[in-house]
Amino acid sequence: MKKILSSSFLLATIAVALTGCLKDKGFDNNTYGVKDPSSQPPGVGFALANVSKNTVGLNAGVPTNQAIGDVAFIKLFAPTPAKSDITITLALNDALRTAYNAANGTNILLFDPSRYNVPLTIVIKAGADSGSVAINIPTTVPLDPSNSYGLGLRITSVTGGYTIAENLRNLFLEFTLKNKYDGKYGLSINTSGWAAYGITDDAVFYPWGTATSSIALITGGPNSVRFFDEWGFNDFIQVCRTGVGGGGASGFGATAPRYTFNTATNQLMDVSNDIPNDGRNRQFRINPAVVPPAGNFWDPATKRILASYIMSQNGRPDQFINCILTYRGPR
Repeated sequence: MKKILSSSFLLATIAVALTGCLKDKGFDNNTYGVKDPSSQPPGVGFALANVSKNTVGLNAGVPTNQAIGDVAFIKLFAPTPAKSDITITLALNDALRTAYNAANGTNILLFDPSRYNVPLTIVIKAGADSGSVAINIPTTVPLDPSNSYGLGLRITSVTGGYTIAENLRNLFLEFTLKNKYDGKYGLSINTSGWAAYGITDDAVFYPWGTATSSIALITGGPNSVRFFDEWGFNDFIQVCRTGVGGGGASGFGATAPRYTFNTATNQLMDVSNDIPNDGRNRQFRINPAVVPPAGNFWDPATKRILASYIMSQNGRPDQFINCILTYRGPR
C-alpha cells in the first residue's frame, strides 16, 4: 500500500483531480472517455478513479459510525453545470479487488457489505458540477486490524443523455484500521544515545520529517505498527528501518521493523522483522538496559515514541539503535 488518504488529503487530491481531468492529455485524447466536453456529449466519472487504489484509514475498535465522505465523488465533465438533476446509478464491483490482488500480489479481503452502508445512487443537482455520497461504517469492532478490506464501485447508468467516462467509471477503495500508535511521524536516530531525549548533533534526521510528509507507522494488528517507507531512506537511516536500498518508494521492505506495544501501559514490548527471513539474517530485540520511562514506550500525551533495540546480522557485532519518532499527524 503506497498512499494513505486523510480527509484533508482527499479534498486536496479531489481538487487536483477535478482540475486535471478537464485539461490533461488523457482527457483530451479520449483516455478518459470524453474527448471534448464542449463538442462531444458531456460525461460523468469518479474523481478518484484514475488511481488504481485509494486507501482510507478507519479508527479501529470504534463502536460508533464513521462516515467517509468525498470518496464516492462523481464529477460532471461538461462545459456548463447541470441544467437539471442528473441521477447516477452505482453497483458493487468486487472484480476490482480480485484484479488488484492478482496484479499486485496483495491479499485485500472483501469488505463484507453487511459491515458498511453506501447509497448506490448519486445525484448531481441542477446548477452543480459534482455529487457524492458518504460511505458509513457503523462499527469497526468486528474488523481485524491485521487485515485490509476492499470495496469496488462501478457506475452503471446515468440520466440526462450524459455518457460514462469509461476510464473513470470504476472506483476501488481499500479500508485499513488504525490503532492509537498509527500515524505519520518525524524520525531521528542515533547509535550512541538519546542525550536526554533531545535532538542532538549526532542525531540523523529523516529528511522528510515534516507535518505533511513523514514516515508512516501503519497498523499491523491491535497493538502493533509497521514501518512504511514511502519516500526512501538514505543508508544510515536504514539502520533504524533497515529496509531495502535507499531512494525510491519500496513499501515495507524485507526487514522493516514491527513495533509491538502493551496497550495498557504503552510500553514497547517487542521489535521484530515484519517479514522474518529476508536472506540477510537480521534479528531485532529490545535493548534490555532501557526500560520505561527511560525509553521503549509511547507517550500518550505527545504521541512520541522512544525505541531502543539491538540488531544482529550475520555474526557481526550487535548494533544498538535508538529512535525518536515524533508524531506529525494522522495518515
